[in-house]
Parts: sequence; structure tokens; C-alpha cells
Amino acid sequence: MRNEAGVKNNSELISAVVTSYNHAEYLDQRMESLLNQTYPNLEIVVVDDCSTDGSAEVLTKYRKLPNVTIILLEQNQGYANTSNLGVSLCRGEYIIFAECDDYSEPEQIELLYAALSRHDSAAAAFSRSTMVDEAGRITGDDFSFRDPEFRLHCSSDALIEAKLMRRFLMFSCVIPNMSAAMFRKRSFERIGGLSSSFMACADWDFWCRMAEEDDFFYVTRPLNNFRSHSTTVRNTYNISMYLSEIYEITFKTYCNSNLQFSDRIRFKYNMGVIWASYLSAPLGWLAALPRVWLLTLKYEPLLIIYMFYAASIKVAFNLTKFYRRVGCTKVTSENH
Repeated sequence: MRNEAGVKNNSELISAVVTSYNHAEYLDQRMESLLNQTYPNLEIVVVDDCSTDGSAEVLTKYRKLPNVTIILLEQNQGYANTSNLGVSLCRGEYIIFAECDDYSEPEQIELLYAALSRHDSAAAAFSRSTMVDEAGRITGDDFSFRDPEFRLHCSSDALIEAKLMRRFLMFSCVIPNMSAAMFRKRSFERIGGLSSSFMACADWDFWCRMAEEDDFFYVTRPLNNFRSHSTTVRNTYNISMYLSEIYEITFKTYCNSNLQFSDRIRFKYNMGVIWASYLSAPLGWLAALPRVWLLTLKYEPLLIIYMFYAASIKVAFNLTKFYRRVGCTKVTSENH
């Protein structure tokens, strides 16, 4: 049922920040999914980052709702700055970044808040996400892509202590997008919000910095619908930038963690695999080479060996696939 009565005083105020930029076609679904939350005391702060696709016109219909604030920026500020501005306007002590191209299940706010209420040490609670395409068709879920250690620990609702969360984040961004998580405003302020120095991976950096001191809580129920399409933030930036940011963020986390020998080896190999995974992509990885190598020499010079090792495995694997394909084609043509 749509919450049109404004915020109420009998429950904790929670704030949802919608950063809007050129996704007019998804805005109604995003807004309706927030307005139909089962949690009764929700304020929605929308900051449109100077969209040029008619997003402002879509948002106009929501201006009169007492629990909705619409801010239309006249100059583009970028994702991190827009998000930080949204938080500065929030009155709630619990916040969720509701990305404008995603949408929520009705119980999302209620269940994430309940998790944080039960676990004082957790700065953030996040859930499994259902992956959907442009039309909202389900394509999978993010849990199936996670590392086996993460899937084992989070096979049921679970507290993730800060040290373990840092380990998870070192190998992948286990929170697939900001829409999946609720966090405490005081933790956001402690780490200084989102960093504008990262264009494609600001969320990954944000969670890594939060995990330096704070625990997290995982909810197994899929409460977030994460939309994948050609104009998502990461897809609009080139491989060079994306790869460079991954290396910088994970290296910093690696250096701030007291890892066992086996984890250090695993990290080095994993970084090599990430590098190698882009070798078959367009040549953006080549532009990232100087930055990646400088970071490697700064933080872990021996990692270059693992990069070449992983690259050689990748090349050998691709060559094997090529020759098998050629061989199958030859056999098929001979049989005909």
C-alpha cells in the first residue's frame, strides 16, 4: 500500500536516497517500489543529477507526496557527489541508496532495518539480489557468482565480522550494487561518504573503507532487483578506468589486512586472473597497463609474476578453445 501519509513518529525514520541520472524509463518502477514498502516511516530524497532524458518530468508527479523530496541539480555533479548530497539532506539515521534503475521488494526496508536493529556491531545490512534485464526479466542472482567461502558463510542469515568482510571484498565486490544495502548514517559520516576519486567502483571503495572497523550483516532473502543494461555506471566507463580502480581499491585493502600466507598467495593469483580476464576484451586493458604496473610495483612487485602466469594460462586456454573449434569444423566439413 502506498505510503501517502508522510513520515510517522511511532517508528525509526529511515531515508532512501535515489540518485537519478538519465534513466527516465525506470524511474516510475523505482519510485513505486519505495512508496509501496511495508515499513511505515520512510522518507525518500531524490537528487536528479542534471538529467537530459526527461527524468525531471517523470519525477514531477511525486513532488506533492509529503514523504518525498525532489532536488533537481542544474549542473552535473557525478555519482559520488550527488549521493553525498542526498545523504546530507536525510533526517534518518538509517539510509539506503536506492539506485534509479533498480527496484525493491516490498519488505526490503523492513527486513534490512530489522537486521541492523538486532546487531549493534553491524554498520550495514545487505541482501541477495535478483538480477534482471532491461525489461525486468529475471536472469539469475548475484549469490551464485560469489566465492565458495562467502556462499558457505552466508548460506543462511549471518553476521560478517569486519576482518572477514575485508577478505571477501579483497576478492570481489560482494555487495553487487548500492541498492542491496542499508547502512547507519554515523558510519557513513565516519568514513567521509563516497569518494569522488573513483568513477566506476566508488561503491566497492566505500564498503572496503567501512569494513576497516565495522561488521556487516547478510540477509539471504532476495530483496533487491539489480538491473543490468548497457548504460549502467560500470558499463559506461572504459576497461582502462575500471581495471585501474579495481587494482587500487583491492591493493589498499590487501595492505591494510593482516593475511595468512595462503590468503596472500590467493590474492596475488586472483589479481593476475582479473588482469588476464581482460586480455580478450577490447584493447582498453592496454591503456590501463601503466597505471596497473605502477600500483603493482608500489604495493606488491612480485605480483607481476602472477600476472604473467595467469595471462599465460588465459592465452593457453583460448588457444585450446580455438584449436578445438577449428578441429570440430574440419571434422564436420569432412563428414559432409
